[in-house]
Amino acid sequence: MEQLRYERLMIGVGAIATSERAVAITTKYAKERVAFGKPLLDFQNARFKLAQCKTDAQIGRVFIDNCIQRIIAGHLDATTAAMAKYWLTESQCRIVDECVQLHGGYGYMSEYPIAQMWTDSRVQRIYAGTNEIMLEVIGWSL
Repeated sequence: MEQLRYERLMIGVGAIATSERAVAITTKYAKERVAFGKPLLDFQNARFKLAQCKTDAQIGRVFIDNCIQRIIAGHLDATTAAMAKYWLTESQCRIVDECVQLHGGYGYMSEYPIAQMWTDSRVQRIYAGTNEIMLEVIGWSL
């Protein structure tokens, strides 16, 4: 039980790393992929979706960095660790799902990294206590 805070924090670290990587490879793809004679990134919807994903990932990065500082200082409480695991894995699934969508059919093919990220992301909401359990832990602090 003593290691749950650390374990949940590490899952959060993995979630944010995956989110940032998904945004990076999708941005690169959107710059290179041509649809209707222009790069996918030239379409407002694609830019807006990637802007939302990048913003969510940046917010997650700030949060996880704060949590890392707290654990180093010995002040990361169970509630905040649960919040990190819950919020970052939920965010990861949303971000990666948007990135798969922007890849179109390629995003669903297992030889593309984004497809593997999408598959792997789902289990993050289960490891170290399901996200429903994280909500219980958070709820106890209310």
